[in-house]
Amino acid sequence: MRLFQRLIVRAFTLVNAPRFRNWGPASMLHPPVRVNDFRAVCVGRNVTIMEHAWLNAKLARAGKMPSLTIGDRCYIGRFVHINSLQNVTIEPDVLIADRVFISDEDHVYADRHRPIIAQGTRYKGPVLLKSGSWIGEGACILPGVTVGRNAIVGANAVVTKDVPDYTIVAGVPAKILRQLDRPPGKGYNFL
Repeated sequence: MRLFQRLIVRAFTLVNAPRFRNWGPASMLHPPVRVNDFRAVCVGRNVTIMEHAWLNAKLARAGKMPSLTIGDRCYIGRFVHINSLQNVTIEPDVLIADRVFISDEDHVYADRHRPIIAQGTRYKGPVLLKSGSWIGEGACILPGVTVGRNAIVGANAVVTKDVPDYTIVAGVPAKILRQLDRPPGKGYNFL
């Protein structure tokens, strides 16, 4: 990254970091980024949030708890859109590629006599991305889904069900392609 670009990122981060509920040391925010309610977002240490990300979070539980938590050493790619009405948790060391959509809410469409846009949204279930997981470019993680530890979600996959630890999923809807060998002991080695 060029020196001028690094200075812009540092300045943008310094101005916006205090607005978050929690902002971890060495985390970087690349402009432009849209955050609906900074008080609803906790960001861990050494996190990178790339340009054009949209963190659409709201304060949960009577305004006392953040609805979006991003763990240490995570990477949030360009044009990532996260809707967190109540509970989206991204554990440490998660890699989220560009153009990923994650949401814990869905549109209401029960009244056939009203346009869907006029019926609002509702919380459908928590989303959890466990540590070491990798979400491929263009993937969609729907409400109520847990993506397991060191799991891989393929590009453009639509994840409608939980993904087990050490598993590769892909497709629409996402299906298990194969299980990865669990590392002997600690670490993230898939071999």
